[in-house]
Amino acid sequence: MTRIDTIAQRITSRALPAAMEDTCLAMPIHVLDTVGAWIAGRASCEGVQLQQLKDAGAKVPTVFDASLLDSIALAAATARLTEVDDMHMASCTTPGAVVILTALALAADVVSGPVGAIGAGRLAASIHAGYEVMTCLGEALSGPEILHHGIWPTLLLAPVTNAAVAAVLLGLDAERTANALAIALTASNGRPGGSASAGVAAGPGTSARWLLLGMAARTGCAAAFSAARGFSGDRTLLDGTSLAALHGIALPPHALEGFLRQGSAVQRTSIKPYCMAKHNIAAIYAFRQMLDQGIAHANLTRIRVKLPPAHARMVGHHDTETSRLSRITSCAYNIALAGVSPQHLLDIQRQEPVRSADMSRLANKVEVVADEQLQSLTPQAYPATVELFVGEEMVACKTVVDAWGDPKLPFDMAASRSKFRRLAEKSVDESVAAKVDTLCSGLFDSATAPRALWGVLADIDRAAKEQPESTAPQRFTGAAGTRVEPASRTTQV
Repeated sequence: MTRIDTIAQRITSRALPAAMEDTCLAMPIHVLDTVGAWIAGRASCEGVQLQQLKDAGAKVPTVFDASLLDSIALAAATARLTEVDDMHMASCTTPGAVVILTALALAADVVSGPVGAIGAGRLAASIHAGYEVMTCLGEALSGPEILHHGIWPTLLLAPVTNAAVAAVLLGLDAERTANALAIALTASNGRPGGSASAGVAAGPGTSARWLLLGMAARTGCAAAFSAARGFSGDRTLLDGTSLAALHGIALPPHALEGFLRQGSAVQRTSIKPYCMAKHNIAAIYAFRQMLDQGIAHANLTRIRVKLPPAHARMVGHHDTETSRLSRITSCAYNIALAGVSPQHLLDIQRQEPVRSADMSRLANKVEVVADEQLQSLTPQAYPATVELFVGEEMVACKTVVDAWGDPKLPFDMAASRSKFRRLAEKSVDESVAAKVDTLCSGLFDSATAPRALWGVLADIDRAAKEQPESTAPQRFTGAAGTRVEPASRTTQV
């Protein structure tokens, strides 16, 4: 039996692990968080550009249409571009944007049929399987390490993850599930190009990073649909040297022994309180706590941030002009935001850097250094030590291992609702936000909730498409064809 066969058998087993109970408790929080990311992403400038790929230009055909697979591609790309979706640290993957939106789309449009009903257990099982596949394979392939060698773990694993999600929802048997996984793995790439800080390209134009992820998510569903119709794949891809030949990486001999057996992957996945690289969040959390104790950042002469070496290399730059992603990754820039303009910490637009004199002064005080002692805490945690100086005297120091939103300091539903409202407030009317909140919270209590939720998201999407062509989407009130004031180009939340 191949490793792919083993994974497929565990995914399709009727005896779901006890972790499913824990998963179901955390799932509504992650669903609301992911839907909030999609709503915010849909209203961003990059989100608008993604949606415009459905519109034919004068000489260029459409890239996407209104089909289910293309809707999944755009939904995953739109949620992921925000950099506020959830993240699993040990695998360095972001499963929610891929798994949850795919499961909702398939549950609403394929599985539920004309009556719009699907068993809550089946939907939950598909989300559980998706999180497990992405995070377990990501850990096995040393996701945090391969990221720094040009392989984006989420992009690499999006096809096989969505193949698992679709296989569960379609009710495929173990053999067809194995073929779905195999077909998807063959189509995996994982290399978006460019640096982790600047994105796919630092030159003119919009980065294709998120587009590539959406296409990978689409491929995984297509793999499952094809396997359901009798197509087969190479089920030895995770054995021997096949994976090494394709991607230059290999699975250790016992890498997948804990698959679907090590507790809920959903509960092991962090929720981001801010829009930035996860590698910065512990430092921001520590800095904010020290400011809240009465330290005035204007009096500081130096801020030293200690990070694990690989993290320091990724976020230790002061580049804020190259791209939106460079502003999301720069530790110095985000420390300055936390001190001078904290309302921008959840701003997903980041179209232009905040260029105030106070921002520049504070950012220039930040020095990011590598700390080998913190390395031992990774990849299960992304720690930081922040030291504050006045002159040569250190006036405060704080080490954070578990930041807010991490598994040991998790978001509850109240915190998730607060974040959701802030993400959605510039894009949809409060009544629409309340309806989405209710549907997400009760997603696994009602057989018709998945279709109802996907319907509301489709209405938001449809209303935005009916607007006059613009890169500044307008606010959706819930009434078809009704629009109110335009959202500002910078969503200050």
